[in-house]
Amino acid sequence: MATNNSFLVEITGQTEFHLGNPSAPIAVDIAVGYRSRITEDATKESFLYATLTSENKNGISVQDIINCCTTKQEVIPEILNAVTFKQFSVTYGSGGIEASEFKIEFNCKIKINESYFDAVITIDYQKNSSKTAFAFGGILSVDEHRFVLNFVQENEAGYVYAAYQNSGKTTIDLRNLAAKFFGDSVTNKMPELSFTLEKFKAFLLYKKEKNTSGLFFGMGADLNLDLEELPLAGPVLTQGNAFGFKEVLAIYANGTFEKEELKRFEGLPPVAIGSGFNITTQLEINGVEEYYALNEGTDQQYKEPEQPQQPAVTSVTPLGDGIIAKAKWKKLDKKIGPVTLQRLGFAYQDSKVVLLLDASMEMKGMGMQLMGFGLGFKLQWPPGMPDFYLEGLGLSYKAPPIEISGAFLHTTAPYKETTIDVYNGGAIIKVSRFTISAIGSYAKVADEASLFIYGVFDGPIGGPAFFFVTGIAAGFGYNRKINVPSINEVALFPLVALAMRPEQDTGLLPLLASLERPMKNGKKPIEISIGDYWLAVGIKFTSFKLIESFVLLTVNFGTQLEFAILGLSRLSWPEKSMAPEPIVYVELAILAHFGPGSDVISVEAVITPNSYVLSKDCKLSGGFAFYTWIKGPHEGDFVITLGGYHPKFVKPAHYPTVPRLALSWKISSLVSIKGEMYYALTASAIMAGGKWEVLFNASIVRASIVIWADMLISWAPFHYYIDMGITVKIEANIKILFIRIHFSFEMGAELHIWGPPFAGEAYVDWTIFSFTIPFGDHSKKAPKKLLWEEFATGFIPQKKNNGPVNARLKEGKANTVSNPDPTNITISNGLIEVKGEAKFPIINPHQLAITIDSFIPVSELKINDKEVSESTVIKSETGNIIYANREKNIGIRPCGFTKGTVAFEMNVDVVLNNTKMDVMVSGIAKGVAEALWGGEESKSNNANPGTSKVLTNVLSGVIIQPPVLPQVAQIRTFDFSVLFDASKGTFDWKFTLAKTGEAYHAFEVLGYYDEVNNIKVTGILEKTYDENSVKEKREKMVALLKTGFDESFPDIDEEAINRNMTNDDDYFTGIPVICEIGQLPQYSTDVE
Repeated sequence: MATNNSFLVEITGQTEFHLGNPSAPIAVDIAVGYRSRITEDATKESFLYATLTSENKNGISVQDIINCCTTKQEVIPEILNAVTFKQFSVTYGSGGIEASEFKIEFNCKIKINESYFDAVITIDYQKNSSKTAFAFGGILSVDEHRFVLNFVQENEAGYVYAAYQNSGKTTIDLRNLAAKFFGDSVTNKMPELSFTLEKFKAFLLYKKEKNTSGLFFGMGADLNLDLEELPLAGPVLTQGNAFGFKEVLAIYANGTFEKEELKRFEGLPPVAIGSGFNITTQLEINGVEEYYALNEGTDQQYKEPEQPQQPAVTSVTPLGDGIIAKAKWKKLDKKIGPVTLQRLGFAYQDSKVVLLLDASMEMKGMGMQLMGFGLGFKLQWPPGMPDFYLEGLGLSYKAPPIEISGAFLHTTAPYKETTIDVYNGGAIIKVSRFTISAIGSYAKVADEASLFIYGVFDGPIGGPAFFFVTGIAAGFGYNRKINVPSINEVALFPLVALAMRPEQDTGLLPLLASLERPMKNGKKPIEISIGDYWLAVGIKFTSFKLIESFVLLTVNFGTQLEFAILGLSRLSWPEKSMAPEPIVYVELAILAHFGPGSDVISVEAVITPNSYVLSKDCKLSGGFAFYTWIKGPHEGDFVITLGGYHPKFVKPAHYPTVPRLALSWKISSLVSIKGEMYYALTASAIMAGGKWEVLFNASIVRASIVIWADMLISWAPFHYYIDMGITVKIEANIKILFIRIHFSFEMGAELHIWGPPFAGEAYVDWTIFSFTIPFGDHSKKAPKKLLWEEFATGFIPQKKNNGPVNARLKEGKANTVSNPDPTNITISNGLIEVKGEAKFPIINPHQLAITIDSFIPVSELKINDKEVSESTVIKSETGNIIYANREKNIGIRPCGFTKGTVAFEMNVDVVLNNTKMDVMVSGIAKGVAEALWGGEESKSNNANPGTSKVLTNVLSGVIIQPPVLPQVAQIRTFDFSVLFDASKGTFDWKFTLAKTGEAYHAFEVLGYYDEVNNIKVTGILEKTYDENSVKEKREKMVALLKTGFDESFPDIDEEAINRNMTNDDDYFTGIPVICEIGQLPQYSTDVE
């Protein structure tokens, strides 16, 4: 009989004590046990365990435990305050000599987003002869749901990952669980999602960093969606794992999570998650798994869409506005048989996951293209019957020499809180000698039609070699408006792209789709706008068969007038007949834009990214801009730039951003060349420069040479500052066995020149020493001030007749002689026509306005030698001001004339027959360049030019109008109602003289026959026409007219006047209106 020689000792005990604040102690039970066994082979196994339990419903905090161990108030890390213990147990055991284990397990409360959750956390330690390991884990409980916990520490970020613990078929609800973690307010920010499945995913990820935290919760499952029934592409998609849905997950996040963060946790989608509601999908494309995520944002409010009545058969509906733009697209370009799959898209709309597909098919000359074709299914398991979508359909027929293609696109668009249907269409007919292309669109807005039609004829028309016309274009829009694109969008603007088909031409459907796609400014190229209309005309031409160009003029009118010129030119050399690929290809987009409501006239050009020279790896880029501000706060400012500005120039916010004129060529994996240049002219300076770099980069040797130059010229007064330099650098890293050798050599030279007077310095820098060589006049004297005549010649318009100036030059009386013409006088209103060779103007005196513009700012304005009043209105585009508030800080900065040392007085004399006349006066305010007319010395310098400034509210002219005429008194009214009851009566009225207020009966003026006395009564006209005083006035008027015209003006025919005045039948039978000379008679329009 075997003898058991093992020996067992076991000791246990239990007690109770109190923790925390003595006034409100927490009762805690603690149980302690020890067990030791010695086996027959003398191996000792020992176990020590302790269990701490609290009846408090909130558990024991870490702070409570710390407080029972010390009388001091210890401060613990904030994150530990999120954990409270319900039960705490420790187990320690040792087996063999080199084996032991240690385990801590505690029931606790974890605080997440101000809510407490039950959890069991375990820490396992195991040691044996070969390794030592710690393991952290646990279980999180949320109602009846259990999540397996995993803890990860990465640098300064700590993560708690909880994955759902599946236990058979389970019902789980997205909104219900999300509300536990985020609160009830998030339930309306996510769609309804609930399912009962055996296999699914649910997870929680909590991230804690220094001062931030993040949390997301998600759930979903595999999606078994049968795509084989899809028309055209169904059999292709399911062939050989070409495409398949693997998984769809719904996630709500508080904070953002990067793709690399989620890769650490098994079961999470490896894709970036944004704050708010997200949908992720796992797709299989050509046997490769791809993950996509769509973020709906934090403010999206979800309402379950109304359930439409199910049709008897499956129908195809148009895509809603914005689905295409919101979709995540994957380019496929996969050809399977006659079907080509261009791209695949994924979107989420109206609580449905939408799969989109662009595909085409060609067979025996016939072609069909589908755009935005797809299916949508509700986020539920099983997914149910999908909805089918179709955005556009294209058909084509090709049988040389004829090609015909057409496309139709149906979409919806929001318009003033409603959604309307928009129908876009297009067609192309191509024969051997010409092509006709057209696109159009139609929509019904309330009771108004909105449409446009645009067509292009592409075929030889004729002209000289430098301007050989190869096409024309025209179009119009009704209740539509053209939104001018940015310069970088001109090449792909639909009206330009139809005429100049881009190199990667994908047909009509993408072109029609671009009509509904917002540009960078957030607006569609041609948008619905009731009350607006547009016209467009264009011409396409070639120059010596080398340059192909298209220029389009567009005009918006209706609510606002706006002009734009869009152009695209392509230089391709040599021709395709000479070489299959050109060695020079340059594409230049041009945009000019102006409207009465615009403050600026702008012309821009940019070299498109398609441009190259010598090789497609040798890319060209760059831009040009000309802006001049004609009104507004920057009136008078301008800029011309090719390639941008000087590196030290602080670009004003209203100046355009222009890319450098640049070349970038990666010749091989070892050698690359980069270069850039710029030129700019502003109101204060001229600047130009460039930089070239050649780089050689091998495995052990790196060498580079950089040449650069920057020039800045202040052009009033003339001053220049030029920097240029060259740097050569060589680096080598050589490894010989275990030894690394690093060699570096750098040598540079810089040249700085300034003047006048001419001066500068040369600086040489080598790795081991450097030195500077100065030359010229280093006194850096202030720039020489310009003489007035030098300034006037350079900056003020000159009179064309400069005979006296030439004479003065010949006599040697002046080195620089100016003959300035600083004013421009125009009739700005009231001009009727211009007569004769002398172009004498005929004007309406009641509407006359004469405008005098001055190229020189006006500091003081006088009319007839008297300064205008302080309250005189000065008109400005930024708002009218009064004369007293005009800009007075005026000088001539290039000449050194500051405020007070020079005065610009404008005196206007208005004289008639040697008599000075009273007139109405208003001023004109504009903006002028401070660099020219500033009243203070310049504070900028050429090394740091600062910004270009404009002086505003500068008096720059005057508008003269005749004085206000006295108003003719109101015509007396007559009550016509009395005529209805009168069988016979005399109808008469009186007119009031404007000056005297005396009243005359109409018959007293004209004369009449007195039937009672049987005599003729002579009227006022007949009595006074022949008086000497009247004749004198008549002769003076004719004399004045003769001086204004010429002697051919007819003389007075007194006999004819006598016949007219004494004729009773033909003349002066109308009702007279007596008023002063020069006044407008006011005739009654109420009676005949």
